[in-house]
Amino acid sequence: MNRRIRQIISFAAILTCGLLLVIFIFRNLLFQYYLHKKTEAFNQAYHVELAIKQAALQGISSVLLSGITLKPEHSDTLMKIGSVFASFSPWKLVFRKIVLRDLRVTNARISLVNQNGVSNYRFLLNGRHGSSDEIMDQQGRYASKVHRISEMVFSLFPNTLNIENLVITSSTNGHLVSFFMNNIMIRDHAFVSTIHVQEGPHLSSWKLKGKLDPSDHMAGFTICSGDQQKNPIPFLDFRWGADIRFDTVTFDLAEARSGDLAGIHGSASIRGLYIKHEKIAAEPVTFDKLGIDYQVNVGNDFAELDSSSRVTFNKLDFHPYCLFRPKPSKQLTIRIRKPEFPAEDLFNSLPEGLFSNLSGIKVKGDLSWFLNFYVDLAMPDSLVFDTELKRQQFGVLSYGNSDLLKLNESFSFTAYEKGVPVRTFMVGPENPDFRTIDKISPYLKLAVLGSEDAGFYQHRGFLPDAFRESFITNIKEHRFARGGSTISMQLVKNVFLNRNKTIARKLEEALIVWLIENQGLSTKDRMFEVYLNIIEWGPGIYGANEAARFYFKKDASRLTLAESIFMASVIPRPKWFMYSFDESGHLVNSTVEFMKLLSGKMLKKEQISQQECDKLVPDVELKGPARLLLKKNGPAPPDTTAESDL
Repeated sequence: MNRRIRQIISFAAILTCGLLLVIFIFRNLLFQYYLHKKTEAFNQAYHVELAIKQAALQGISSVLLSGITLKPEHSDTLMKIGSVFASFSPWKLVFRKIVLRDLRVTNARISLVNQNGVSNYRFLLNGRHGSSDEIMDQQGRYASKVHRISEMVFSLFPNTLNIENLVITSSTNGHLVSFFMNNIMIRDHAFVSTIHVQEGPHLSSWKLKGKLDPSDHMAGFTICSGDQQKNPIPFLDFRWGADIRFDTVTFDLAEARSGDLAGIHGSASIRGLYIKHEKIAAEPVTFDKLGIDYQVNVGNDFAELDSSSRVTFNKLDFHPYCLFRPKPSKQLTIRIRKPEFPAEDLFNSLPEGLFSNLSGIKVKGDLSWFLNFYVDLAMPDSLVFDTELKRQQFGVLSYGNSDLLKLNESFSFTAYEKGVPVRTFMVGPENPDFRTIDKISPYLKLAVLGSEDAGFYQHRGFLPDAFRESFITNIKEHRFARGGSTISMQLVKNVFLNRNKTIARKLEEALIVWLIENQGLSTKDRMFEVYLNIIEWGPGIYGANEAARFYFKKDASRLTLAESIFMASVIPRPKWFMYSFDESGHLVNSTVEFMKLLSGKMLKKEQISQQECDKLVPDVELKGPARLLLKKNGPAPPDTTAESDL
């Protein structure tokens, strides 16, 4: 019996060896057949033409491919590669898992072409119809998906890598950017290379070095300019008109999994950042140091930035918490709490060029800040917005480029239109049209407050509820349909800032408002007085008295209730007052309803009597030069964005 078993075992061993010998002898034929089938399937799935001129196995775990091309149907060739040599782990291959040990690529050229929205790489972004990734998106389980993608990506990187003569070109509507790398090598988990970039006539180089450890799912890199000066990041100027440069960028990450939670942690930083874009600031903006140490957690139905993460901004740092749930509806939570810190750290961290009016300001004391934001986009009314910058023994020792105390005396005011100065006049007794607050009709003051900022005398420059309602309206209408500007914010915007619609202006506006209101640099009456004397009330008409003469040929002190409410209705869109009237010269229905609504609010607050409200006729008669400008050619333009909020 034992002899019989030994014979069977011997026969099986001989048969197995023979089979393996046959497979080894014909391995190239089998490999080429397998590769042909996989290539056909790939081409059909993605509607491309992947061709490999020669393919051969070397030994039992190495492959050499040459003459590789990839071309989408009816589009330009995406990729050409001279040769690829790859060796795999034989043991992993037994379990149908490809783990690269060595990869060598020579003469690779990748050409990204986008002409009028039609690109030769779109298929890579769209993926295969009905793919498992799409199914995972529908079913959730995001932690598993992140871990699986991480496994797949890191398994693609070999222990050793050598790429010679890599060229990547990007052509967007004829604009060409080329990247040249003579050699990229990974040895002992480290790599270094020089990237040469050509965009039009401009040539530059970047130094790249980093680390990569696929077994521990860790990666990182540092990139800096290889020239004596900062090089612009290519393509951004062409695409968005942005000139962005930096000294050094570093980034690293590591992925780990614990139970149902996938975690990604690491850091990212940028030094010597330079940004020039007309939508950000009128002048170039520079940051000395900007970075984040992050911990991102991905669960089965959420992704969060853990509060252990730390954002560094010049001399400031804080710990944000963000949570995003994509299903069953998109929900976003943001919380930041910055305990007491030296106030000078904030003002010394303001980027150069972003807060030009506050440049050089000196302060004392401490500040603290918190932000609480939540929204379910399927239910915008659920939005929560609460924020406050608190002060402790805070004071201004000296002001920066702008004297914030100038509101308290006569000053020269320049009005802007689209960032261009159009008119300059004095705000004070030197101007015959200037009116002190007690010389302006009480009706007009109440109407403007009711229309623009009912809580002006109670708040300190900001109304969180107004911002909340603005966010809700904008989410519902999927556009910027409503702002949240208070009278304080409109005043600062007009007096201290130009009218360029930039991010810098809004940020600086908020900080100057906070300083004026919280430090009591001007009284509320004086702020309101200046506001009424400088805002635009019509095309090229500035100040309440000039507007009263323009519309009604009378002094601002003599305006009636109806005239005052009409003038308040003009403020959001002063250049389009003529569309408040119909062809017969009477107010259109929308303005009539506005007058009724505002007068009702004034009655409810006991700002006017019942008799005054009952006597109100919701109509006005233009007697000044404005009547010559009435339009009789249809309704107002569709743009309803309030000019005072821009």
